[in-house]
Amino acid sequence: MNGLNAHLLDSGPVALSMRLLRTLIMGTTMLIPGLLLSFLIWYVAGEPTSEPIESLICNGIPLLSVTLGLVFGWMTGEAYSVQMELE
Repeated sequence: MNGLNAHLLDSGPVALSMRLLRTLIMGTTMLIPGLLLSFLIWYVAGEPTSEPIESLICNGIPLLSVTLGLVFGWMTGEAYSVQMELE
């Protein structure tokens, strides 16, 4: 035994800020594929100008993409909350 214990729930302010920064970067990065996908769907749908369909395609898909990026970034950022402690 090496005398080190990992505490997943004891995260300091540096670990939290690293996890938050990583989450924000991933969410922001997911905006680009969301915009491209919404443009492609809008174009394939025949460039609709009716309000509910246009708003759903142009606003809903990018927002969903950013939200999924934020959730994925937070869920996979658990490695930053590990703190090693000597016994």
